[in-house]
Amino acid sequence: MSKKNKNNSIFVAVLVLVFAAYTIACGYLFYMQAARAEGQYFESDLPAHLSMAKDGWGYSLTAVFYRIFMLLPGFEIFVAAFLALFAGGTMVVTYFGIRKFIGNRWSALGASVAANIVMPCFMKAVHYERYIGYQSPSVWHNSTYTVMKCLALLTLIFYLRFAHGYKKKIQWRDWILFTLFLTLSTATKTSFLLVFAPVAFAGLIVDLIRKVPVGRVLLFASAIIPSIAVVLLQETVLFGGETGNGIVIDFGYNVYLRAQRPYFTMILSALFPVLIFLFNIGNVIRETLSDLKKKYFPRHTPFVLAWSMWAIGALELLFLKETGKRELDGNFLWGYDFCLFVLFVVSVVYFMNDLRSVRFLKGSYAGHIAYASVLGAVLAYHMYCGLYFFLRLLGGTTYFMQG
Repeated sequence: MSKKNKNNSIFVAVLVLVFAAYTIACGYLFYMQAARAEGQYFESDLPAHLSMAKDGWGYSLTAVFYRIFMLLPGFEIFVAAFLALFAGGTMVVTYFGIRKFIGNRWSALGASVAANIVMPCFMKAVHYERYIGYQSPSVWHNSTYTVMKCLALLTLIFYLRFAHGYKKKIQWRDWILFTLFLTLSTATKTSFLLVFAPVAFAGLIVDLIRKVPVGRVLLFASAIIPSIAVVLLQETVLFGGETGNGIVIDFGYNVYLRAQRPYFTMILSALFPVLIFLFNIGNVIRETLSDLKKKYFPRHTPFVLAWSMWAIGALELLFLKETGKRELDGNFLWGYDFCLFVLFVVSVVYFMNDLRSVRFLKGSYAGHIAYASVLGAVLAYHMYCGLYFFLRLLGGTTYFMQG
């Protein structure tokens, strides 16, 4: 065997081992959450979701699968395997989604693992709980978020693929897959559509200004029609006249609901992406304006998309509130949490590419070392907090864990 083939085999083996280990660990966690082992917490939203599905009130696509699994003996095993495949699948999709943006496959593997385990930079002086009161891209206690996260990531990948070339040639495969995954993610949880649709709509307006044929823009926009139908159905179930549930404007309610110092926890929840933004925003603006002027597809579209979605998610989180029985659930967090996940994926890619760029920080070797040290330490702490939290969850600790 040649050295190249040997290296390829080693990498594939490590790749499979990492993804399999994470999927199996998630499977164990989800099984314990579904079974609620006696004497241990393993607290999650899963029992409530299973109960809703059993009663026929489940509004999510996951409820359909749960009701099918309930027909089988030991259904908790099937529920756990189903959720674990989506949790592990998100890490796999992350790797293949960013592989072309990161030249080194080992770096791409590390980036995909990092993006899927990071959590807020915990500071006890700011807030005493590690998850509650913060906002986290990594969530292991909510089954609908677990499934939506994978489907929404696939949606973004095919959205970008279709958007890249549809002005010149319609790639029907990408349009179909984009429409399919957008519909499935919406049917699972509407949170993604609420943060994605306004940004996608703004992108289409920009395309019209850039003289893209109206027919092509309308075709692109038509991908959301099935999702709108799904939303109307779900909202009837969740906010129908007899439910007593509704949505009102109440600034700051969601972030003050459980946090002592919400603005600090918001910063600590996204500290690494914020630092990446500050170091890269100038170059992103210059090159994006240049690309638009030359009628190129903007090279920083993923960066702009991620931060635009984050802005929409932040506005919804800060201004909107549910009323009725759902008032204390803080459900506008889910879309924002997914935006944080996308931010971390994009930010890790930019961090690694910054370190390889001879133009970054004017090529200063000392600057590169300082940048790698400081931001690397911040990212490492995000990862440590996520891994520590995940391992304690595997031990049965409640997600309300402190200290």
